[in-house]
Amino acid sequence: MACLYIEPFGGLAGDMFLAALLDLGDTRFQLPHLEALANRLLPGEARLSLQTVKRGSIKARFLEVSSPMSASPPHRQLADLLAILHSADLPPSVVERSTRVLLLLAQAEARVHGVAVDAVHFHEVGAVDTLIDVAGAALACELLDVQTAHCSPPLTGEGTVTCAHGELAVPVPAVVEILCGQPMRLGGGEGERLTPTGAALLAELCPEFGANIEFRASALGYGAGRRDPATGPPNLVRVQLGQLHEGAPTREAWQLEVHLDDATGEELGLCVMALRQAGALDVWTTPVQMKKERPGVLLACLCRASERESLAAVVFEHTPTLGLRWSRVERIECGREALELEIDGQSVRFKLRRRPDYPGASPFGERDIFPEYDDLAALAQKSGESLRALERRAVAAALAALQERADPVNES
Repeated sequence: MACLYIEPFGGLAGDMFLAALLDLGDTRFQLPHLEALANRLLPGEARLSLQTVKRGSIKARFLEVSSPMSASPPHRQLADLLAILHSADLPPSVVERSTRVLLLLAQAEARVHGVAVDAVHFHEVGAVDTLIDVAGAALACELLDVQTAHCSPPLTGEGTVTCAHGELAVPVPAVVEILCGQPMRLGGGEGERLTPTGAALLAELCPEFGANIEFRASALGYGAGRRDPATGPPNLVRVQLGQLHEGAPTREAWQLEVHLDDATGEELGLCVMALRQAGALDVWTTPVQMKKERPGVLLACLCRASERESLAAVVFEHTPTLGLRWSRVERIECGREALELEIDGQSVRFKLRRRPDYPGASPFGERDIFPEYDDLAALAQKSGESLRALERRAVAAALAALQERADPVNES
């Protein structure tokens, strides 16, 4: 599986990302491809130049987008950019991905400034930079056949920055809105390291930040920002293009724990239900011994980083606790698939498990097929057959149906 690994260790902006992709040296995506894209989007409005520079002691590529309209750029809003994008002769996947990124940017700015999404102005040289950065990144992923992308937590910068909205804290509010729930590295010296466009591209491309993956790189590239600060890491982003190992990658999860000795069984039951409804991956309770020899309960759950705030709110809402704990964990997660078959005239649902491809692992089989208990119970009541016998028949029927498929479950 073609994978792009993004490392914004010195920050990230849209032009830095494009420069790093061009630095990969892959013939499928080079400067002429980006120039052709710019001409389709904004004929005569953009000039592109690619230079080799140094940031710190590292050689990198620097992409500059200039426009003859820089002195008096037009004010463009989201509808204007989308109209340009949809009228250009671009692959549908590029248009769709670019639309999602632009909408993400506009929604973040609208929330920050308290205006309607349609009223948000894109300020960079009449949004020439924004369009080329966003559509260029989407086109690069298309041409390089990138199937999945992962990234390390980006460096944000610190202090303040002066922009069209005045003096703002770094990371700027739009970046915080876009990456809410994702890990970021605060710091890196005075000034902005992570721009809203860079943040929106990461949010679109990467399902989570800092995932522990097995990755084999075949090419790497460095993209440089305009600034070359004297403090902090060099103003660079590194990208690596390669293959994601299809073994047993782990995914980050967060574990919430709270000890309770003054909650009733009814309160605990309601809290467990509310945690599941709020997005917990799993919830459980364990009896524990607490201070003054009182019996108590350890309430725990697992969730993704984006659900931490909502789950903490549930615990404080439904229990009398004075605090709770978070700890980061890693999970090896099997792939899952749903199947539904008709057995003896009744629908039976199944869960199918795809185990990681460990060396010596047995092929997909009976141990990976789980009929839904409620469906088997209803069938048992109707037929008088035992649950165990029904389960054996159901699993055999599922195996037979799967073998008839053109794409068997044990092929990923």
